[in-house]
Amino acid sequence: MPSSWTSSLRLEQQFTGENINTWGDRLNVALRHADQAVAGWLTKPLTGPATLSTLNGADDEARAATIKFTGGAGPFTVTLPAVSKTYLVWNACAGAVTLTTGAGAAVTVDPGDIVWASCDGSAVKTPGYGGVSIKDWVSGVAWSYNAGNLPAQAGNAGKFVRTDGSTASWQALSTADLTDYAQAVKGLALAFAVAL
Repeated sequence: MPSSWTSSLRLEQQFTGENINTWGDRLNVALRHADQAVAGWLTKPLTGPATLSTLNGADDEARAATIKFTGGAGPFTVTLPAVSKTYLVWNACAGAVTLTTGAGAAVTVDPGDIVWASCDGSAVKTPGYGGVSIKDWVSGVAWSYNAGNLPAQAGNAGKFVRTDGSTASWQALSTADLTDYAQAVKGLALAFAVAL
């Protein structure tokens, strides 16, 4: 009976009595591939849609633990194998990279972002809350009380975002904002003087 292959990482599984006197070399290949799956790095240049390579018992792209995508403006779509696997993905492209298996949910990674992407065999998801990514959840919560918008930044250098409980806006820092700070500094100065 011939060797078989693990479904997610495509590692060779030896049949009893097979590959006599060569099992050591085959084991080393499997260990190298396991190392790539746990801690391996792949830089993948993109110029258009791409599919990560998968090869039984040989080096391939989809086995890497961390993938850095490089390339132009995109957007790009990268097809992952439809098997269970988690990746750390760095989008170093100038445009968005969408990760998909071709079925189920997909994940879009914005330029410059580094995200975890997990595939269950069909859907690709990132860690998050309430069914959305952590980034989308934080954005939604942080700005939900301001209609989801950060006040415009043009002409507001040196100011701070401040809210009155219903509207966020840019405002200059005033001495009233420093009352607690001033009292704390005065208390520290007094404590220092007493200590001397």
